[in-house]
Formats: sequence, C-alpha cells, structure tokens
Amino acid sequence: MVDETTGLPSRKAFFSQLKAIKPGTKVILAIFDIDDFRFVNFTHGYQIGDTVIKATGNHLKKVFSKYFTNFFIGRTGANQFSVILYDDVPILRMEEVFNKHIHLIEFRLKNEFIRVTISGGVSSGDEKHVEIYSQAEDALYTAKRQGKNTIVFYQSFSLYDTTRFREVRQKLIEAIRSKSVHPYFQPIVSLRTGEIYGYEVLSRIFYKDEILKGDYVFSVADSLALTPEIDKLLFLNTIKYFGPYKLFFNLSMKYFFRELTTIFHIAKHYSLDLSNVIFEITESQKLMQEGAAISIFRLFKEFSAGIAIDDFGAGYSNFMYLKKFPADVIKIDGAFVRDAVEDLKDLTIVKSIVEVARVFKIRTLAEFIEDEETYRLMKGVGVSLGQGYFIGKPEPEPREVKIEI
Repeated sequence: MVDETTGLPSRKAFFSQLKAIKPGTKVILAIFDIDDFRFVNFTHGYQIGDTVIKATGNHLKKVFSKYFTNFFIGRTGANQFSVILYDDVPILRMEEVFNKHIHLIEFRLKNEFIRVTISGGVSSGDEKHVEIYSQAEDALYTAKRQGKNTIVFYQSFSLYDTTRFREVRQKLIEAIRSKSVHPYFQPIVSLRTGEIYGYEVLSRIFYKDEILKGDYVFSVADSLALTPEIDKLLFLNTIKYFGPYKLFFNLSMKYFFRELTTIFHIAKHYSLDLSNVIFEITESQKLMQEGAAISIFRLFKEFSAGIAIDDFGAGYSNFMYLKKFPADVIKIDGAFVRDAVEDLKDLTIVKSIVEVARVFKIRTLAEFIEDEETYRLMKGVGVSLGQGYFIGKPEPEPREVKIEI
C-alpha cells in the first residue's frame, strides 16, 4: 500500500500501522499540511503540484531520519503527511525541528522557484491511538485558524477556559470596532548623555474603561488573527506624535509581511516621513531567507525607516541577521541585562554583543534596566541606549526624561 505520487506509505497503510500499535505504547503523532496548496496547482499546474508534493514528502522523511530513530511516515491527504514517532523525546523537540526545518520549504524545479509553508498539529499518549490522531487533527485545524505556518500541540489549547476565551474575544472585537487601541510610550535614553533618544510604542487596548492586558489577551488576539488590525490602529493613532525622537514599533513575526505592507501603504497615503521610525524585528527563520531579507531591506530603504533587531542573543542565528539586515539598533535580550550585575556569564555575553555591534557600527540597546546599578554597568561596558522601569514606565504621552548619573 504505497502512495503512487510520493512513494511513501498510503493513507490506508498509515492507519493500518496506527491501529496495530499495542495499548500502552507511547507515541507522538504529528500531522503536517501544506498551506494554501491550491495556489501551487493554480499558479504552476498540477504536474508541478505533484512534484512539490513528492519533494515535500521526501523532505519530511529526510528531516525525521536525521533527528529521530524510530518513526513511520505516510501521505494521509492531498497535501498532508502524518508521522508516528516512537522515540521517547520531549514533545517540544517536535517544535524545535519544525521551526528549524519544516515550517518553510523551498524548491527549485527546473526554471521554477517555489516556496511553501507548513502547518502542524501534534498530540501524544499511550492509549487509544486513533483518538490521539484525532487530537492531532484538532491541533492542526487550530494551527490553520491561528494564521497557518505554525505548529500547535493539542495539550496547549485543550485546557483553555472556553468562557474566558469567548469573553476576551468579544471585548477585543468591540475594542477594535471602536478603534480603542492607544499608544503608550516607554522612554529610551542615551546612556552616554542620559537624554531621550526615543520611545518604544506599546499598545494599550481599551474596552470601555477597562485596559485589556496580559499575555492571555494577546494570545487570544493572535489566535483570532486580530494582531494585524491592532498593530494597524496603533500605528495610525501614533502618527500625531511623529516628531524629532525615534519611535520604535514591534511587528508581529507571524503576520510580518502583511503588517509591513499595511504600514507602508499608510505612509504613502499620508505622505509620512518614516526617518524617525524604527521597526523591531525579532529572530525568525522566515525572515532569514536571502530573497526575503533583500526585499525587506529595499522596502525599509525606500521609506527611510530604521531596523532594530529585538531580543538579540536569545536565538541561534542572530549574527546572520547582521549580515542580511544592516540594522540601526540591536536590542540586547533582557534576560542577559537583568542579571548582568551578579552573573559574570550574562555580563560577558553583553560585552561580546557590544563589541560585535561596534565593528558593524550599530547602536546597542539594553532592555530591562530596573535599577541604578544596572544602568551604571551597561553604561560602563559601552552600551549605547537604555530602556527599563528605572528610566521610565510606559505612559500615554511621550515624557521628557533626563538621567544624570
């Protein structure tokens, strides 16, 4: 029972394998689905589409062969592949492999260059394996609803408080309808002079007299694909504050290209000068592709906007960013800054980032400066800019700050 297109086990063979697993055998079940595959067929034709299906199956098999020892993979849908993983590994290992090797796959087929994204759903257990597979399907559908090109674990969303989720969803929708997304400004100072360099613009979502805040609120917004609309309203409501200081905006990495396109359309419509606007880019393998990096940089250059690399030092490919994105600012991950006074390892990492940035002629910014001792330390090791509660909390209006130390 072999699938003719891919040479992998067919759907029937996969489920025969699944049903034959003995009760008590712990497995991880993963389902991977090519996002919007109909556009591949529509754009390139069904023959190329079949070639992409085959290449995707081969890629998945190759990745699992490299990182795991005991697995079974089959084609279980038109553009869907399923995996039974028998290895006793942490389920989050799947997320690591997905983000590194699976979520984005590129092919060069003769004269065609094709890029596809993948969504994944995962569950695990040792009993009723067919039900576990159904849970993985539920997780996959959730990944699709969350915007695609992501992986979801069944355990992570099955525990949601449904009543709370619906309540937050309704409040978010009402807040967006009433355009009640307002900017708050957290000051960023030059550590050399103590004077204002700019502000990070943070969103505050209001439902009537209530501020909707916390990680849960933003995770609900993200799952409902409301983040782009929230960030659009934030940008529009900040235009009146454009002036002599730098304004830092965070962009959602999941919806990065969509948000960037929206903002640049707004800039054109209102003839905005973005020379004092800096967009923060967090580490994302999606943006590391050569073609994407070049296109993004051209857009930034066209609008004279700046680039800041956020959470620098937290991931594995940060230094590649410096080659692909000629950034204006590196924001040192707060985890290193927060404990640098007492932890020599953290301080050493901060120093090394400062040295590398100096060679590239890029400003460094230390987040989470919460006390005078940390402020003095960051200044002493040569960090250019500082941000944190010691310097100033987010406020509804840009506030002048002067640190004299």
